Amino acid sequence: MAHMVTTTARRRLTVPRSSLAVPALAVLGGGAFFVWKPGVAVSTFASPRAAGFVAAVGVLTLFIGWVLPRLGRGFAVTAAAQAIPVALVFIVTVLPSFRTVTVNDPLPGPVAAPIAGSVSPVPVPAPLAVSRGNLSGIHHRASGTAVLLQLADGSRVVRLEDLDVEPGPDYFVVAVPGADRQRPDGGTRLHHLRGNKGNQNYPVPADLMLMRPFTVLIWCRAFAVPVAAATLR
Repeated sequence: MAHMVTTTARRRLTVPRSSLAVPALAVLGGGAFFVWKPGVAVSTFASPRAAGFVAAVGVLTLFIGWVLPRLGRGFAVTAAAQAIPVALVFIVTVLPSFRTVTVNDPLPGPVAAPIAGSVSPVPVPAPLAVSRGNLSGIHHRASGTAVLLQLADGSRVVRLEDLDVEPGPDYFVVAVPGADRQRPDGGTRLHHLRGNKGNQNYPVPADLMLMRPFTVLIWCRAFAVPVAAATLR
């Protein structure tokens, strides 16, 4: 009798085999994605937020596959419901990795004003490159140069030149005090990264005391992982 009770309890806790089809496909797809982008896999499992997100979606998918058949729902309904969180993961994590955006800004500078009584504009000095550093990927493919420019009106701009960084979700450009920083702690967010390729300008707030050395960090806010960094000395 006790054996029958134990067997019945196990059956109640077991996910039906038909409900494992969607999770199995998700695991195979995720494995293929990580093989294609091993750096993303390292970042995912090194980040508690990213790993927790993937684990939570996995548990939710299995729970759906356990509860719906017990409510009398068939395979089609169960599989469709399980596909919703899997699709969410795909949209948030995988789809941005296929999206390449190129943004090319001209060199920044004040607009020249015409001289009174003349059609000739006032000459404006070219931006001064105060410091520069090579951009290196952190578990992601990345290349390019980060340059701190001083403009004629006293404003400053961080310019990313020849940028080519592996695309992903929710990237931001952050200026962080100190060299070789891989976290945004104590830094100032300049703007979201407008494209993963090109030449881009990111104005520095006028009240920001930007002492060298400092790090220009490309940070994935969604999963709290570094993507690339350059130290400017």
